[in-house]
Amino acid sequence: MALAFVFGSCHPTLYGPLAKSSRPKLVVMIVIDQFPTWTFEKQKALFTGGLARLLREGAYIPAAELPYANTFTAASHATIATGAPPRVHGIVGDSWWRRGEQRERPAEYDPDSPLLRVGAPGGKDPKPEDAAASAKALRVEGVADVLRAATGGRAHSVAIALKARSAVLMAGQHPDLAVWYEPAGGGMTTSKAYAAEPPRWLVNLAETHPASHYFGATWTPRDPALLAKFTGIPDDAPGESADLGLGRAFPHPIAAEDPEHALLHTPFGDELVMTTIAAALDALELGKDDVPDLLAVSFGAHDFAGHAWGPDSWEVVDLTLRLDTALGQMFDALDARLGKGNWAVVLTSDHGATPLVERARIRSARRISPKEIEKAAETALVRQLGPGPWVAKLSADNLYLTPQFGELPAGVTHDAALAAAAHAMEAVPGVAVAGASERFAAGCDNVKDLDRAICLALVPGEAGELYAFPTAGSTVGDRPTGTNHDAPFEDNRHVPLLAMGPGIPHTTSTGTLLQIAPTLAALLGVPPPREAHELPLFGLRPAPPPAPATAASPK
Repeated sequence: MALAFVFGSCHPTLYGPLAKSSRPKLVVMIVIDQFPTWTFEKQKALFTGGLARLLREGAYIPAAELPYANTFTAASHATIATGAPPRVHGIVGDSWWRRGEQRERPAEYDPDSPLLRVGAPGGKDPKPEDAAASAKALRVEGVADVLRAATGGRAHSVAIALKARSAVLMAGQHPDLAVWYEPAGGGMTTSKAYAAEPPRWLVNLAETHPASHYFGATWTPRDPALLAKFTGIPDDAPGESADLGLGRAFPHPIAAEDPEHALLHTPFGDELVMTTIAAALDALELGKDDVPDLLAVSFGAHDFAGHAWGPDSWEVVDLTLRLDTALGQMFDALDARLGKGNWAVVLTSDHGATPLVERARIRSARRISPKEIEKAAETALVRQLGPGPWVAKLSADNLYLTPQFGELPAGVTHDAALAAAAHAMEAVPGVAVAGASERFAAGCDNVKDLDRAICLALVPGEAGELYAFPTAGSTVGDRPTGTNHDAPFEDNRHVPLLAMGPGIPHTTSTGTLLQIAPTLAALLGVPPPREAHELPLFGLRPAPPPAPATAASPK
C-alpha cells in the first residue's frame, strides 16, 4: 500500500519571520553523526561540494555548543528535534539501565512498535523486543509535532537515518514517517509506530536497491596520496580497529563475516541513506505545494568509522570528502526540483569525538573499562554498608545501583555511602568527575560550567544514583582499540553548524544545539516546540502562537 498522508480540513495561517512568497517549500535538517569542530576546521579547505557551498553561500557557526554533558547520538538528536536538553526531553543516552526491568535498553526501545519487513531479512534475527523502535521515551514535542499542529496535518515530516535511534528522535514524537536501516527488516525500513504496513515505496526501494548489493564490495580510497599527506599518519595507525573483517587499513572488504553490519562503517551506509532520500522526495512529493515540509536526515557512517579508526583517520577523511560531493549533488537536485531559494538546509552534528588514545594530546589519556569504575564504587559501598551487591550497571555515564540500595532509608548512612562511592570513582585513573545525582535535585538554575552541563544531562526518574565522566582525552568502554565521545569537554561538545536558505544571511556567528529547533520552526513558519526556550539562529524571528479558535474561525 502506498504511503498516504491525512490532510486537515482547515487551512490555518502559517506564521513566521518570512513573507509567504519567500518561505521555503522544504526545510532539510542534516546531521552528520560524529563530526567535531576540531576535524571540520582542519578539513574544510578540502571541500568542493555541498559543504563548500554552505560555507560559501550560507551562515556558519564554527563551534556550536552542546550545553549538556551526555554527548551521545540519541540525546543530541532529541535535542535537535525539541530544542530541550536531556534533563527535559528524557533521553539519557544511546541506551540506559531501566530500573523496572533491571536491564539495559536502547533509547528507541518500544516493544509495541515492531519492525516492518520490506525485504528478505539479513543476518541473525534479533529478539522481537529488540526489533522494535519509536520515540516513546521522548517526553516532549518536537518540530514535526508543531508543524502538524500548525498546518492541520497538511505538511509532511519525514526522518531518514542509518540508525534507528537517530531516525525516531530527530524530528519529534510523531513525524509522519521515520525510516532507518535494519538488517532484520531487509533494508531501509520503519516500524508500526509510523505505518500499519510497509510503505510501497520502501518495498520497491528494497527490491531495486537492496543493501545486499554492497555485500562483497570493497571500499577503496579515492586519493590515498592526499589522505597520507593531509592526515600525516599511516593508514594502519596504532589503536585503529580491525573488526567485522574490515581490517585496519585500506582496502576494506565487506566480507562474509558480518556484511550487514560491516557496511555501516563505510560510504555504502551513506549511499543507502542518500538513495532513500531521493526515493522519499519522489514518493512523498516533498516541497511540491505551498505548505512547507520537513525532511530530517542523519548520516551515521562517520560515527561507525570514527569509533573504529578514529575521527582524524584516513577512513573518516575519505568519508567526509565523498559525503561533501554527494551533498553537493543533493543540493543541485533540490535546486532543479524546487527552484533555488525555495528550500533551506540546516546542517550540524550530534557530537564530536575524542582522538584515539594513541594520538591523544594529553599524556594521561586512557581507555577505562566500565568494570574499573563499577568495582571502585562497589568496594566503597561494601565498606560503608556491608555485603552487596550494590552496583547494577554503569551505563551512559550513569552508575545505577541495585534495588537493595533503594531500600535503604534516606539519611546520613545513605548520603555517606554515595559520597564514598563518588570519591572512589574519582580516584580511578582517567575519571574527571563523579558525584551523586541527587545534588542536582533542585534543578540547574544556580549551577555553572561543567556542573551545569552535568545537571542538564541527568534525567529525573531515569538517571543513575551516581554519575562518572572521563577526563578530556580518555574514554570509557570495553574495546581495546578505537575511541568514543563520552568526555564532556571541547572535543565532544563543539560541532560545526551551517545553514542556507531564504532569510539566512551569509555570516559567521555563535550558537548552541538548543537553538536548532527554534530555527527550523522559524523557517517553516510555525511556533517552536513548547520546551524550546532559546531564540532562533541567524536573526530569524520566532513565529507567534496561532490565534485561539473562535466561532468565526474557518472550519
